[in-house]
Amino acid sequence: MRSEQRRWALALSLGLMACGGDDPTANTPEVDGDRPAQAASLAMQSDLLELSHLADIDHHGLFIDFGGPARAKYTVGNWGSGWGADGADGDVTFTYAGDTARVYFPSARATELTLRLSVRPVGSHRMQVYMNGESIRGVVLGDDDQFADYDVRIPAEHVQAGENYLLLRFGGTRDVDGAAVAAAVGSIRVIEGTPDPNEDFAPPQWDTLVSAVELGGLERRALAFRAPTTLSYYLEVPDGGRLVFGLGAEGTGAMARVFVTPEGGERNEIFHARPGPSWSDQALSLGGYSGQVVRLELEVSGDTAGRVAWSTPSIMVEPPEVMERPEPAQNVVVLLVDTLSAQRLRAYNPSSPVQTPHLDRFAQAGVVFEQAQSAENWTKPSCASVLTGLTPMTHGAKTSEARLPDSAELVSEAFHAEGFATGSFIANGYVSDRFGFDQGWDSYNNFIRDGRSTEAEAVFREAGNFIEQHRDGRFFVYIQTIDPHVPYDPPGSFLGMYDSSDYSGRVQPRQTADLLEQAKRGRITFNEADQVRLEALHNGEISYHDHFFGEFLARLESLGVAEDTLVIVTADHGEEFQEHGSYGHGHSIFQELIGVPLMIRMPGGPAGRRVAHTVSTMNVAQTALDLAGIQGMARAEGRSLVPDMLGAVPVGPQVAFSDFQEIRRVARSGRYKLVTRSNLSSVIFDLEADPSEQHEREVAEMPIAGRYTRILLGQYLGATNRGQWLRAQQEALGPLETEEADMDDTIRAQLRALGYAN
Repeated sequence: MRSEQRRWALALSLGLMACGGDDPTANTPEVDGDRPAQAASLAMQSDLLELSHLADIDHHGLFIDFGGPARAKYTVGNWGSGWGADGADGDVTFTYAGDTARVYFPSARATELTLRLSVRPVGSHRMQVYMNGESIRGVVLGDDDQFADYDVRIPAEHVQAGENYLLLRFGGTRDVDGAAVAAAVGSIRVIEGTPDPNEDFAPPQWDTLVSAVELGGLERRALAFRAPTTLSYYLEVPDGGRLVFGLGAEGTGAMARVFVTPEGGERNEIFHARPGPSWSDQALSLGGYSGQVVRLELEVSGDTAGRVAWSTPSIMVEPPEVMERPEPAQNVVVLLVDTLSAQRLRAYNPSSPVQTPHLDRFAQAGVVFEQAQSAENWTKPSCASVLTGLTPMTHGAKTSEARLPDSAELVSEAFHAEGFATGSFIANGYVSDRFGFDQGWDSYNNFIRDGRSTEAEAVFREAGNFIEQHRDGRFFVYIQTIDPHVPYDPPGSFLGMYDSSDYSGRVQPRQTADLLEQAKRGRITFNEADQVRLEALHNGEISYHDHFFGEFLARLESLGVAEDTLVIVTADHGEEFQEHGSYGHGHSIFQELIGVPLMIRMPGGPAGRRVAHTVSTMNVAQTALDLAGIQGMARAEGRSLVPDMLGAVPVGPQVAFSDFQEIRRVARSGRYKLVTRSNLSSVIFDLEADPSEQHEREVAEMPIAGRYTRILLGQYLGATNRGQWLRAQQEALGPLETEEADMDDTIRAQLRALGYAN
């Protein structure tokens, strides 16, 4: 029976595109038998039916279901938490655990709990339970051939309101299909106090929640469950958001309620009703919570044996005015400015002292993404994500020796296949042929590898020459300038814009790469005058670069291609100047390093538009292809930002993920940013209240925002296909093969000149 239910649930799962679809009209649903009548005039923002695997389920206690898509939000996906493959044993789904396994779950109160663990031993019959770092009790597991329930009492003094950390440690493992396995875990129930031996408990597995329910002669897809059950969703409420659903029951005696709890606020009931035998359609205003991260609870209580059904519950908004899609761009230019933090530009930080008049005008003539985030904090993995649309975890070019695999498709290959003349003009030695970046180019130029000048003047000139040669056809040009990168050495007139003093200290332009490396290692310290000079040099480089960017745009005009050319401006990472006790980049995941500009000027496209929600630079490749009228890359994990540019409702959670090697994982959505370390300890930042990230908070201190970002990060890290990471069911893709570059003395010396320790 369970296997039939599972197949039925999977057949009903529609799946979601990661962070939203590409068609700006696709989120305005057609009204059919499933949808309440109120949906006819509204636009979809979040389909809670399709996100049911992200909801916490409380039925006589929180129920953590292993072996399926509802599990990842409790186990940080599969990243370092000790969990292995999912499986099934008859009607029981399970996940294999290694010698240690970690679970992160919420508790409303610091109260006594009972954990009921369904476990089958595989390599060990001994299990030690820890809660929030404290040893609780050892458990002897029974028969190898069957699952059994084991109750573990957790005293109130070891429970905290908000997030709790459960560690299971086993006494040994054995090999199962090449993996070290200690046990199989089917479920964990988190029960307040002592379990009621007379409770009528029916395991609320995720795949039984969604079903077709007929009421009053009308069949609809619905979330259907019986009392007492609460589904808790964590989401960011859009401006003017409404909760739209149909409500009905298969029996009598039930009460349905809806509660909303904002981060830092009180739990409020916004709806209650006794559902009847036919559908009653509702559209509840969430306007009082616009822009806030909330817990939204759908609760069913009362004395009833029948199920209560919530048909297609959705967060919907008034449909905005969506600009008509412009004609495809004839040509595409992507400019990536190496080492340019968004906060250095007045388009992002009006109080910035840095003068960039050409970038300022460019921003006003196009679309500014206010919360763009890089996929990594240094050049190679970040640029690989921009050019492939793949996450660093997928493309694997994360270390100094790693090479982008030939099997990773670059956006240049997609343009080349469509007949575009493709040229790259790159001034960073890590984005070179040695590291796999020379795929798909008619003209591949790496100025460091070729021993040519890397100054913006030279790079823009060569790119302009290529465009002049190919202006009668279609072209795709990728430019990566490096002027704001060490060594900082702008012409004197640009330095004088920021420091005209008679400085004679240790900070000399051509030595800045070595100086920053020594400062990072604590071997030297800078006085106030040194710091002023360092930032003046960096700011001077940005202004120098802006001057030649302006000349490049003017050349596009003179060549007659400006009105036919899409231009995208972004960066790979920023630079720190003691904001968090260090200098340079590649060492942290604070916003001065991963918060980057993303600005798009499209012929015939929107001008002066600002997009406030979070996006990733991993979306650049798919956006460029889409705006040129070309089908996207098959394996890319990024998405097109065209709907966002045109003003469509951004569908689903808007989130950007970043890595710092294998040391940190970051999930940023709206004002909140979760940072999880490789030991799985986590902190959270409120970027609205603390934009400079000076006050890291424990996740338990912000239970709603912490749970929201934890769920998103776990779902992402547990994905078998990160292009479909938000879906319950994903088409699994095999990993790309890992490759290493041949690092000879020449390339090592070239990289050392840029300040890379090698």
